[in-house]
Amino acid sequence: MRLPPTTTTLLISFLVPTTSAHGRITNITTPSGAVYQGWDPASTGPQNLTAWRAANLGNIFVKPSQFNTSHIACHYDATPGALHIPTAPGDVLNLQWNEWPASHKGPVLTYLAACPGSCAEAAKETLAWVKIDEVGWLNSSGADVLPLGGTWGSDVLRANAASWTVKVPEVLGEGSYVLRHEIVALHVAEEVDGAQAYPQCVNLRVASSAGGEARKLEGGVVGNKLYGMRDKGVLVDIHGNVTGYENPGPKVWEFATRIKQPNQ
Repeated sequence: MRLPPTTTTLLISFLVPTTSAHGRITNITTPSGAVYQGWDPASTGPQNLTAWRAANLGNIFVKPSQFNTSHIACHYDATPGALHIPTAPGDVLNLQWNEWPASHKGPVLTYLAACPGSCAEAAKETLAWVKIDEVGWLNSSGADVLPLGGTWGSDVLRANAASWTVKVPEVLGEGSYVLRHEIVALHVAEEVDGAQAYPQCVNLRVASSAGGEARKLEGGVVGNKLYGMRDKGVLVDIHGNVTGYENPGPKVWEFATRIKQPNQ
């Protein structure tokens, strides 16, 4: 017997677009080779994960009209993961996506937010996000073949088998953090409410640094203040001759350790 949809399901179906696709993080790998499972919205039953759970069945996206809500933090109706990935300053984490279509060009962005205690009890509404990595528009290569503004961070991710590497800042202080990784697809962003955000979150436990000065993560922005519907990097036409692009969100943290992606 088929059960009627819950109130939450009805609400989400109203808030989000009906078109399908297009990606989510399936696993996170640490330098030791340990692999941590991402959130699978099609799964059933309880799961003790480091990844945040969300109502993103069908790999749906967050629309710009929802950027002023807590949904943009870690996706629709997100709740914290129960566990943390043990890591250390300077560690490189590999984030594996299940897929990413070639037409969905846009920036790849990564943030951290400090938790006052365990991130398993974090409130998404109050987490202050600090950007540690971004790759947006790179060049006009291929624009004559696919009239979608050349090469973007999303193309780099695709060239690396839908994976992305992020370095934990080398000066980051010991503590618990939520890592927020996101692709913003811009293929219909010339329309108001046309951009598509795919935020994913996972908990980290960062050990103390082996040496040097540890710095507190400061200057963060709460989720519903990260982006606006009409920001230059959100409401933008990438079809045709793109000559530049302003990534959405705040500037990258001055103490972040940015690394070049393979195939970039």
